[in-house]
Amino acid sequence: MKKVTIVGLGYIGLPTAIVSALSGYQVFGFDVDISKIEKINKTESPIFETGIDEKLKLAIKSGNFKASNKIIAADVFVVAVPTPFLENNFDEHKKADLSYVFSAAKEISKVLNKNNLVILESTVPVGTTQKFAEILQVNSGLECSKDFYVAHCPERVLPGKIFEELISNDRVIGGICSESGELAKDFYSKILNVSSEFITGNIYLTDDKTAEMVKLTENAYRDVNIAFANEVSDLAKSAGIDPFKLIELANKHPRVNILTPGCGVGGHCIAVDPWFLIETFPDKTQIIQMARKINDNKPGLVINNLLKTVEAFYKKRDKKPNVLSLGLTFKADVDDLRGSPALEISKTLTLNVSSEKLNTNKNKFDFAVYEPNIIKLELNKFKFRRFDNLESAVLWSDIILILVPHAFFLKLKNIDLKNKIIVDECGLMYKRYKN
Repeated sequence: MKKVTIVGLGYIGLPTAIVSALSGYQVFGFDVDISKIEKINKTESPIFETGIDEKLKLAIKSGNFKASNKIIAADVFVVAVPTPFLENNFDEHKKADLSYVFSAAKEISKVLNKNNLVILESTVPVGTTQKFAEILQVNSGLECSKDFYVAHCPERVLPGKIFEELISNDRVIGGICSESGELAKDFYSKILNVSSEFITGNIYLTDDKTAEMVKLTENAYRDVNIAFANEVSDLAKSAGIDPFKLIELANKHPRVNILTPGCGVGGHCIAVDPWFLIETFPDKTQIIQMARKINDNKPGLVINNLLKTVEAFYKKRDKKPNVLSLGLTFKADVDDLRGSPALEISKTLTLNVSSEKLNTNKNKFDFAVYEPNIIKLELNKFKFRRFDNLESAVLWSDIILILVPHAFFLKLKNIDLKNKIIVDECGLMYKRYKN
């Protein structure tokens, strides 16, 4: 039985470790967060993901998976650590912080042996896998592509469907050399065949730089398309047109498929990965840079739209309204707040409530949030006025700002919304309630 060490037990690493263990590998999970390690070994998942509790228990019970804060020698190492932005970056373009990736390489070097395979899954700028391999080589004293092997296989999963997509999504593997790619293919082939529950994805071999750029290109493509939808939405609102109706009708054309606009772009993929292309190719990414600007500016447009609604409310009713924000996560039906534009909008509106700049009644409002997918303890740090019950929240509100189309909000169908002003920034009311 091959031994596998997964470095980083977050949203990608932990599900990957579980699936690897269930496929028959002897898996060791490595993370520096001791509280996370303790939870995992008690079969308590530190993250929310569909099906993870049951699968974690099965993996631990099988004896094939154990988490530790010490790096364990293995035949295969899979690195799934974060690649956030550099802090205190004063350049107009955001740049990748690769310290976690390179620290992982140094840790693995301590236990790296001949014939080991190291796979980098973290999303990185083009050329990073080569640097990663150099660190492994320098710190271990072994020679890359002779004594050990390195490949890049970017993750391509959707939060909420990770276990399905780990198996059913196609894999692009970029080897430092051809043997590295073949070894990585053998590793993932066993994972893809772990269950007959899902359709098995295909594996495509290429070089490391192409694999790096494939992932960045995928998410830059999605970012550009979201930016187009958001820009069309802004144009429609300026003309007094319902943007969701406009896009629905435009999509009746057989070769048009405009996405649904939202309150911005968040998470740790689409809002981040395009910057890695911009970092490497600053003079050749004009469209990508403009898309980033449009999507980064969208929360400000949402706030301005809300403030205009507040002013109109005061003019009509001569009183300060109660504004309820629905949703804080970066996308629907997850518990992930990373880079969430909905969260940033709500934080800004909370500050606006006490701002001295809002010195006239027409701009004043009370503000509260409702988010069904985040535990109270995590929400406490944001100091929001919040409700724990949707019906009570709606009853309190005068204006309802819908930022995230959680399926849970379908319950609005059964709540009296008479005399409520709805500001729907994600199309939930139009798409789900138009009939």
